[in-house]
Order: sequence, then structure tokens, then C-alpha cells
Amino acid sequence: MSSRTDLRTVLDSYLARHPTESTRLADVAAALDAVHNTPDPLPVTCSAVVVDRARRILHTSSVPAGPGLPGAKLRRGDRSPLATALRAVHDQTGIPPGDLCLTPQHLRTPIDIAPGPGATSRAPDAPIADLRFAFHLAHTPSTAARWQPTADTALAELKAKVSGLDGQTPPLNASALIYNSRGEYLLHLRDMRDGIWAPGCWALLGGGHEPGDRTPQDTILRELAEEAGIVPQRLEAFLDEEVRDEDGLTVPVRIFTALWEGDPAQLPLTEGVMLAWFPPATMPRLRLGGETLELVQRHARVCTVSGVTPELEATVDD
Repeated sequence: MSSRTDLRTVLDSYLARHPTESTRLADVAAALDAVHNTPDPLPVTCSAVVVDRARRILHTSSVPAGPGLPGAKLRRGDRSPLATALRAVHDQTGIPPGDLCLTPQHLRTPIDIAPGPGATSRAPDAPIADLRFAFHLAHTPSTAARWQPTADTALAELKAKVSGLDGQTPPLNASALIYNSRGEYLLHLRDMRDGIWAPGCWALLGGGHEPGDRTPQDTILRELAEEAGIVPQRLEAFLDEEVRDEDGLTVPVRIFTALWEGDPAQLPLTEGVMLAWFPPATMPRLRLGGETLELVQRHARVCTVSGVTPELEATVDD
């Protein structure tokens, strides 16, 4: 369940992207600041702006808040406001989180925040605000849904923001199969902490798209530099896959292969426990995250079948 501090963080992240809206949302900020710690969910609604590849918006006949968007009140048990919006989509339209993905423009920051009547009236049950999160349709839903052209969106401020969404689902995460000329692969032992993917497992280096990334290659080069100070000698796209995040959303991922001949013990590791080289034959004995073993074995088979060895690939990719 989101606390007042969590909701204030969401608002601050939104205002960092939309500083000109600070006056419009001043009452929302004041209302949140006035709320003391409470075990009960705060009176906030969360809506979903789901855009398909025809640039249409998902609508529903159940309208607790917003211009016909799926939405619901934050309630006990919801792990975040975004999860509340996903619950509303599923409950009101039948579309599960796995049919949706985040947008590269907004990620987990709301596309819009609208003041609610509770921002000024301070009535106990009146919504302080409606937090609107944007999603693209990753898969065609099996259930019938009602879609409306973005030009028909009821609220002008939301219409302008939605116009930049095209419904496409480019890779939002990037990972690297880092190998050397000895046929070994570099794996990352992740922290044993709640709230992260594959805690305590060996996995590939990589991470998620950030607003400054123009391409998946930008994402992986930034992540390798930030996490371990690695600058690969050669980087190539290998394959695209899909995984699910902690909210059940589809996450498109691009896997890269990267040649690097360094000593992991000398790297300035900023995340996780350690890095180490492993030959594929020993990896089944490790606790591995996700599809790490399958990806390594697939790359190793490709190299074997093609007759290309890592030594022959040791060239710099500009």
C-alpha cells in the first residue's frame, strides 16, 4: 500500500517533468503534506491511459474518475498507484497486465495528474487526485474492449499528452551476454534484497530504459558503464524476448552479445555482489536468474554451428 511519502514521491517525479503544472497541482501537494501517517489508504484514484497501435484509447463504462478511463481508488493491498491502475483495467475491461507494457516516454511516472475534490474540500473520502498512468497494448487482448480515437479524449490537457504515444512496444530493457576469447561468459551475482529481480541469483548485466536513452544500444552501454565500468570491444544485437515485471506487465528486452577480455576483479562494481567468468558447462550448477542458462547455451550453439570463435570476433565495433 502506498504511504503519503510514496504518493508525494510520485507527485514530485511528475512535477520534475512538468514544472509548469506546479500551480495547478499546488492544492494536491498541500493536501498530501497535510496527511499524517495512517494505516488506511489515502483517498486517491488511479487511472490507466491504454493506447493501442491504432492510437486509440481504452475506455470503460465504469468511470470512478477521469474521462472514461479505467480507474479505481487506492486500496489496502495495492503495492503501488500504478498497480491500482492495472487492477482497474483488469477488473473493468478484462485485460490482464500481461497484455500491457510501459511506455518509453513515461515509464512509471504518471502521464497526467488531475486534482480531485478532496484537494480543496479536505473531505475525508473525497479523492485528493487522480493519478493517470500510460500503457501501450503489448498483445491483442482475448476479451472485447472499447476503444476511442485519441482525438475524442474528453480532457484537453490529457489529449495533448496522449498525442505523443504511438502504441509501439520497443525494447524497454537491455541485457548483455558478455563473453571472452576463452569461451567464458561474465555473470553478475545480484544482491539478496526484496524488490529486485532475481535476488541472490547469477544473471546477465543490464537494466531498464531511461528517458535519455534513444535506442536499446544506448541503454546497454549506459548500464554496463554505470554498473561495472565495462566498455565492450564489440557489441551486437542478438535477439529480442519478453519477460514479466513485478506487476505482471510485459517487458520487451533486447539481448546483446558483447566481447570483453578484462578481469572482473578489477571492475568498480556499483550494484550486486560480484562478477565472475564461467564456462557454459559449469552454469547448470549455479543458481541462475530467468532465462540466463538458455541464452548462454543458445549463443554458444550459434558460435559452434557457424564455426565462428570468439577470437575471430575480437574487433572493435564503432
